[in-house]
Amino acid sequence: MPDEAIAAVLNRSGKSTGRGNSWTRTRVCSLRHNQNIAPYREGERGERGEATVNEAATALAVSPSTIRRMISDGMLPARHHCEGAPWIVCLRDLNRDDVRTEAERRRLRRPLSHDTCQRSLDL
Repeated sequence: MPDEAIAAVLNRSGKSTGRGNSWTRTRVCSLRHNQNIAPYREGERGERGEATVNEAATALAVSPSTIRRMISDGMLPARHHCEGAPWIVCLRDLNRDDVRTEAERRRLRRPLSHDTCQRSLDL
């Protein structure tokens, strides 16, 4: 992810620099330079066979919220490196039959009302 996004994740998770400062793009860039860490390159996540929540949602034709629920339910394996960091999903997991079937089931499911007086609206 770009340095600005890394700084945002570090700040959201309450991490500060060694001197107690908040993270900025410049500070992340300096750390990468000092530790010999290559900068983010557009498309490298795809080359590794990984997708973000939004990319996974597009691939399965569901909402990002559905993908997050599938992750929290344990149906879709994913990882993130620290609290507040974006979830990363392996593309091979998106192609599993059970994951595709579950996404289809969730896409077609309609919420049920617990109110017996509520009527359906058929368009």
